[in-house]
This record gives sequence, C-alpha cells and structure tokens, in this order.
Amino acid sequence: MKYTSLFGLLCMFALSSCGQVKQKYNPVSKADSLKLRLYEYKSSNYQGKYPDSALYYADNGLKLSRKLYYPFGEALMLNRLARINEQYGNLELAARYQTESLGIFNKLHHGIDGADATANLGILRAKQGDFATGKILIANALNQYQKSKDTEGAIRAYTKLAEVNELSGNLKQALEYYTKAEQLNQDRPTSDDYLALISSVGKLHTKMGNHQLAANYFEKGIARSGADEHIKKHISFLNNAGKAHDQLGNKQKALAYHQRGLQKARANGLHAEQARSLMDIANVLKYQDAGQGIKHLKNALGIAKAIGHKQLSAEIYRSLSDLYRQQSRFQDALNALEEHHRLLDSLMTANEGHKIAALQSSYDLAESKLHIEDLELANKQKTYERNEGIMAAIGILIVLLILTFYFYKNRQLNKSLTASNLIKDKLFSIIGHDLRNPIGGITQLLEVMEEEDLTEEQRLMVSEMRKQGNVSLEILNSLLNWGEAQLKGIHINPVDFDAQKSIRKSIASLQKHTHDKSIVITDTTPPDLMIHGDANHFDFIIRNLLSNAVKFSPPSGAIEVAADLHAQAGMIIFSVKDQGKGIGKAQQKLFTKSNLDVSFGTTGEKGTGIGLMLSKEFATANQGRIWIESKEGQGATFYFTFPKEAHR
Repeated sequence: MKYTSLFGLLCMFALSSCGQVKQKYNPVSKADSLKLRLYEYKSSNYQGKYPDSALYYADNGLKLSRKLYYPFGEALMLNRLARINEQYGNLELAARYQTESLGIFNKLHHGIDGADATANLGILRAKQGDFATGKILIANALNQYQKSKDTEGAIRAYTKLAEVNELSGNLKQALEYYTKAEQLNQDRPTSDDYLALISSVGKLHTKMGNHQLAANYFEKGIARSGADEHIKKHISFLNNAGKAHDQLGNKQKALAYHQRGLQKARANGLHAEQARSLMDIANVLKYQDAGQGIKHLKNALGIAKAIGHKQLSAEIYRSLSDLYRQQSRFQDALNALEEHHRLLDSLMTANEGHKIAALQSSYDLAESKLHIEDLELANKQKTYERNEGIMAAIGILIVLLILTFYFYKNRQLNKSLTASNLIKDKLFSIIGHDLRNPIGGITQLLEVMEEEDLTEEQRLMVSEMRKQGNVSLEILNSLLNWGEAQLKGIHINPVDFDAQKSIRKSIASLQKHTHDKSIVITDTTPPDLMIHGDANHFDFIIRNLLSNAVKFSPPSGAIEVAADLHAQAGMIIFSVKDQGKGIGKAQQKLFTKSNLDVSFGTTGEKGTGIGLMLSKEFATANQGRIWIESKEGQGATFYFTFPKEAHR
C-alpha cells in the first residue's frame, strides 16, 4: 500500500510537470565527485562487518547525489544499497535498487555500467529462484560486453552464467561457462577475479566428484597466486588442494599442502587462515591420530577466540564434537555440540539484526525521496500562469491531503503488520531451530549410546530417554507443520502417484517402533493403485494414522491398511485399523469439531492430536474427508478418501 501511495504522488508529479522545462542536471565539482567516491569506498569496505556504517555512507552519498542532481552518483549509490541488501538476504529490495540503478544508467547511455547492473540484476533474480529471467538478463549483459569488445566484462558475464547454472543444479552447463571465462583469461595478468574463477572451477569439480581435476585447478591457483597481494587466496588454494588429495586418498600429500598453508599463514600473521589450516590438518589426521587432531583443533579454537571469529569457532566446535564422538567421549562431544549451536544462534541473531537495519534504512530512504519529490512538485507549480496555478494548487492540495491521510493510515498498518510478522518469524525460528535441532541431536546421541557396552539398568534408562526424545520431536514437528498450515494456508500440488509405494514407505519408517512393541502391520492395498492428489499430503496422512495406530496398540498387536476401490464414485477409501484401546464418543466429537485433545498410548506415548487435525485439513484440501469408527476397548478404524487417478 505504501508503494501505491508513492506511485500516486509520482503520477501527480508527472501530470503537473506537463508543458514545463525539464530540470537540467547541475555540473558536479571535483570536490563533490571525490566526496561521492569516498562515500562509495567507505560503504564497500564497511559492508562485511559493519552494515550500519555501510548503509550510513551509501545513504549520505545518495542524498548528496540527489541534492546535486547528479544521476550517475545516484546510480552508483543505489548499486551499493543493492549489494548491502543482497548480502543480508533482502533480495527483493536489492532487486528494486538494482532495477532503479539500471534505469538511470540506461537513461545516461552508460553501456558498460548498464551491462554491469543488468548482470547483477540477473544474479539477484536467480537467487530468488527465477533462473530463466536471470539467464536472460546476464545473456543481454554479455551481448553488450561483446559489442563493446569489453573482455573483462565478458569474463564476468560468463562467470555469472556459470553461477546461475550451478544454483539451478545444471553443473555440466556451469562448467562450460566457467571454461569459456577461463579461455578469455588466457595470457592476461593474474587478477583477483581470475583467481576467484580458478577457485570456483575447482570447487565445481569437487561438487561433481572430479577430485583429481579439482586438485589440478587448485594447484594451478597455487602457482598463479604466489605474489604477496594474493597471499590469502594462495593459502586458500593450498588448503583446497589438500582437501582434494585427501578425497583421493593421498593423505601424506594432503597433509603437506595443509602444513604449507599453515606456514604461510603464520609467516604473514593471518590468524583466521592459521586456524583453518589447523582444522584441515586435524581432518586429515581424523582416522590416523585422533588425539593429535583434537590438539590441533584446540589450538585453532584458541586462535579463533582471540580474534573474535564466532563463525570459525562454531565450525571448530563441530569438528571437535565429531572427533570426541569417534573416541566415545560422549559428554565432551555433547558439550562441543552445544557450543556449536550457541555460537550459530548468536550469529543468526546478529544477521537478523543487520537484515532489519538494512530494511529500516531502505524505508527511510524511500520516505526521504518522497519528501524531495514533494518539494520539487511545489517548486514546479510556480511556472504555471496565475489563474491556472491557483486552480491546480487547490486541486493538488485536496488530493495530497487525501493521499497523505491514506498514506499515514496504511503506514501505521504496515508497521503493525511488519512487527507481527517479525514476531511470528522469530517465534518459529526459535521453535524450529533452538528446539528441534537440539532434540534431534540428543535422540541421535542416545541411539549411539544404546549400542555401547552398558549395564542392563543403564541400557533401559538410555532406551527410555530415547523414546521420550523421539516423542518430543514428533510432537514438535506436528506442531510446526500445523502452525505453518494455519499461518500460510494449505497449498496442494496434485499429481498421479502410486498409493501402495507411499504406504510401504511409511510402514518402513515405523519399523523401529513396531519392532519395539512386536506389532505387525499388514498392507492389503492392491499394487499399482494410482490416485490423484498431493503426494506429500497423502504421505503425511498415512504416516500419522499408522504412527497413532502403533502408539495406541497393545504389544504384539496387529494393524491393517486397506483400500476400497468401489465404495464411492471417483474416490478410493483408505482405512487404517488397529486393535488398541479405542476412542470414546466424547473424543470423536472433539475430532469432528477440529479441537485438540491430549492422550497417551499403551506404553505411555504422548499424543496431542495435532497430527490428526492436520491430516483432516490435508484430506479436505484434496477433495476428500476423514472419519472414525471405534468403540472403547475394541480398537479403532480411521477412514479417509482420496481421488482416483485423473484419467480414470
């Protein structure tokens, strides 16, 4: 709504400007031009660690450019704002800034700057999932570079086309574009862009499993990056070459590369690179000398903490956890894993803060621009003749009053909605990350402990803790799925699929639970039974009904899954029948009214009913329904319908 109001004001501005002389751009002095370049340089330097400062200088540069009527400077600062928002995940806002920058460059007929902006916009669209548009935009930029005989620009365009194809999973095409960029780089001086290209090709070969080719590229990078100005990239190539040789089984050669990287990092006082080299050495020694590997990781952790590098510290704690677990030092492994999650959480919180700051600054800039346009509108109205000016002023004043009131009300509403969305997103982030990941990690660790040499009493305790952890994780996942469906609505992707394959997959996923209670599940659905609907929804319904049947069946019980193909026209009735304790009429009424109820299984398993509620909504979304037939003490049968295959 905010942008609608802005569009309305811009339309009024355009209409009131008819017949007037266009505003000419003022010449910019060398001092002002230097000041703008300084703003751009500082914003670029601060972008990585201090986004608030980066936004501050970009904001000042944009305001100065608009004050001076200097469109080229305005386009440069809009490009800076696009880069900052891209880094902190505000991709849609970044694309808007980049589009505005591109429009100015095109008006100024700055072909190469326009091509750069077009290529950057293509990458942004690809990161948003629109790969087709991204490829078209970058191809347009490449065409402009080739017409201008700009080899460096063409190299950048081929590299970006490779990145888009890599993002979309088309690795073979990505490699072809990287190869074209590399060919254009032949016989050219070594640059940061060239070394980044070599690194990207090596990493792509690693992703494709071509470890020898990856090693060749990293060694090529080592040879080309020996100069002091490329020392960080040189160390990175050494470590990547070590990893490639480690994958090839050349442990001694891998260790030699990592040790060379460590020596280079120490000699140049590069602490973060020292820590990463120590991590890589520890990884090579993981199965040969785990104790020495832990020692290297502790040294790396000390360096990372000394320089305040939280991301690096989190990675080291994760590696420490793996090595401790390998040595059966489970308490140390758990402590390291907890530190890993704690650091990741703090980094996530900081990144969210930077993202919000970037958004807030962007909104402030939009309001500032609107204020400037209002002032320009008032000044231009003075060029009208007296009588026409009075009539136009009265009309514009009335419209502005209405639009201002409308804008104010919508702005207040947008602020409330933004705050609510931030709270909701933060809540689900906390639940989904802070609870689900730790609970999942605990249950996995307990499963490992069950296989260790424990006393019978300890084994029973660990087994019970694992069961409770699995129940907690199941409830949490059901809660998250239900909450997402309530907030975002249920979207279906109808296709024809084999029902029996989905049922067999769900039965297999419950094998451990059925084994623990000695329960037999019988599937009598016919093979090659094709139905039409959302396959994920069908999977969820079957899995939830089977899980509930296991939960509420006595030990050594039996469960039957069946399908009736002819009872209802155009639909297939599926049923899940158990021999459990049954469901009373009161609880059946609660289910009919879509209420929730907490109940317990035959061995104390806890159920909230959330899964059933979501199953009911999924069945309805797929044009079906779900119902119960049960008597207390005589088991329960859940029925649900799904449409038959589309062409039948």
